[in-house]
Amino acid sequence: MQKFRNLEFYIPLIISVYLIFAFRFKMFVMPFSYSETEFLSENIFNSHGELQLFAHKLPNIPALLYYLIFSIFDTNITAIRIAASMIGIILIFVVFKFVNFFFGKQAGIFAATLMIVQNIFLAQFATVQPEIINTILLLSAFYCFLREKYRTMCIWLILAININISGILAILFLLISFLIKRNTPNKSQSLVFFLIPIVISATAEAVNYMLFGELSVLKYFTLENFADNLVINLNFAFVLQQRLALSLILIIAFIAAIVQHQIEGYEVKTYIYTTVFMILIIIAESLAQSQQLSLLVSVTLLAIITGALLSSINIFYAYKYIIINILIIFFAIFAARNHNTSSEYISHTDQTETDIKAINYINEMISANDTIMCSNSYYKMLSNKYLGYISERLTNIDTIYCPTHYRYLIKGKDLPSSTISATLLDDNCLLEKSFTKKNAETDIFSIE
Repeated sequence: MQKFRNLEFYIPLIISVYLIFAFRFKMFVMPFSYSETEFLSENIFNSHGELQLFAHKLPNIPALLYYLIFSIFDTNITAIRIAASMIGIILIFVVFKFVNFFFGKQAGIFAATLMIVQNIFLAQFATVQPEIINTILLLSAFYCFLREKYRTMCIWLILAININISGILAILFLLISFLIKRNTPNKSQSLVFFLIPIVISATAEAVNYMLFGELSVLKYFTLENFADNLVINLNFAFVLQQRLALSLILIIAFIAAIVQHQIEGYEVKTYIYTTVFMILIIIAESLAQSQQLSLLVSVTLLAIITGALLSSINIFYAYKYIIINILIIFFAIFAARNHNTSSEYISHTDQTETDIKAINYINEMISANDTIMCSNSYYKMLSNKYLGYISERLTNIDTIYCPTHYRYLIKGKDLPSSTISATLLDDNCLLEKSFTKKNAETDIFSIE
């Protein structure tokens, strides 16, 4: 009976883990999406589609890890995606352990469950991208900071600083938090563990500039349109993908816990630190004009706070489990029905499916006299066998500039790139074939 009760305790987490594979099963045989292609091309492939570190900038931890995985499994998409999915499972474990330590087991189950069913996490599960790794590293550093294990915190920060701007802002936030803390033993000695990541980050940026002529993490840092980007990112983190419901539950649970005196004094500090950290990550990504998939860190922190507060409410535990399972169904229905093809939604794979169909069609129909003109993203797909679209690099391809269509391929005879323009694409090209799925579309034009 006790064993059954313990199993019942984990039912929400079990259901949410099942949903991962229910939604993402087809991912394990699919080629890499546009966002994955961009990350891989920028970090571990050279311009000829060959594996190469140090081709464009100093490699970060995700680049090193995926370079190793590709080196082992070569072009085996399934094996590479299985390895990537293991990283996602590690994040689930890290979230559970983080919340379990500070707020208890029930809070850990709730937080991990809420994170799993977020569309942004489901979208990135088993994908070859840096965001899940970055979330693991920053959350681990934050955990060590709260436990005053500064030496270990330093290691996690060093690993995270060269991924994106959120790592740099995390260092500054933790440093300032450390400096204003009172009664910290060996404060001057511990300070060095905050300064080491800062020095390494500055050194890495300087080396990148000297070797490759541009900065790495700070390359996209700008105050231009910051206010607009901040509003957009705040909206994504707290409202879009049905997270407005999560935000409302957070507020209700907070009020209920306060009224019932269920928040212990030692927990208040953790709540404050986590909330401030969450907001600062959103600010950092707004400064860097990052894609919204980088907000996974903030969404994870939101799930942590909400799960902890929900578990603290003084009602019979079965009622709380009913609430959490209703939330699972709520988010799962939204994820299944949503047709947004950007990389923050699970339906982004619809675009990948139309892409592979179009490229298969091209491979079947192309003749020796044909030249393929395409956008830069398609050029990478058609020239890199590791991405899962081709088995051999095509030689008769070129890129089109000033396109008016986002997804397209053009097939024709002896087409120099200088002749392809927006006008030509509009007026002189014949739509030969169109592949669509929900909101995703890939068109093939031909010109003689």
